[in-house]
Amino acid sequence: MIAVRRVVIARSMFKSALTSPACIKPHQTITPINVRVKRFSAENQDIRKMVDPRKVVNFDDVMKGIEHPDKVIIDVRNPDEVSATGKIPSSINIPLGNVESVLNSMSETDFERQYQRRKPRHSNELIFYCRSGRRSTEALDKALKLGYTNSKTYIGSWEEWSSRTKK
Repeated sequence: MIAVRRVVIARSMFKSALTSPACIKPHQTITPINVRVKRFSAENQDIRKMVDPRKVVNFDDVMKGIEHPDKVIIDVRNPDEVSATGKIPSSINIPLGNVESVLNSMSETDFERQYQRRKPRHSNELIFYCRSGRRSTEALDKALKLGYTNSKTYIGSWEEWSSRTKK
């Protein structure tokens, strides 16, 4: 029963990703082989296959983005997750469920008041991350549909970031 549920979840992830503007070739059918949804590395590899490589950043890209004012690093985890684990420096927290409304309809004044930075323009590079890469890819899809064409996803997300920056 658990295996069947994992396959159904994996198939729905693949189907929704294939309709995404971030998808490499939306006309192709991808059949999941050996999908292990619970394992971090397998899940990230599956997500990588579904996203246009030009829309993916790595750890080093995010490190450079921290100091770059035109790049906006957005954590799409829930606030309680961020409080429990921490966040990437200079990132702002916009939970996945709020990404579309914040980017689409929040005024510049309200955005600046809430996030202590200017609202990104459609030309700014947005870098989304979450815990493991799934939600950041969904946020990427939403941003691209809203016209933020320079948006990217950090598929390594918090799990990679926290493991590589431990002291």
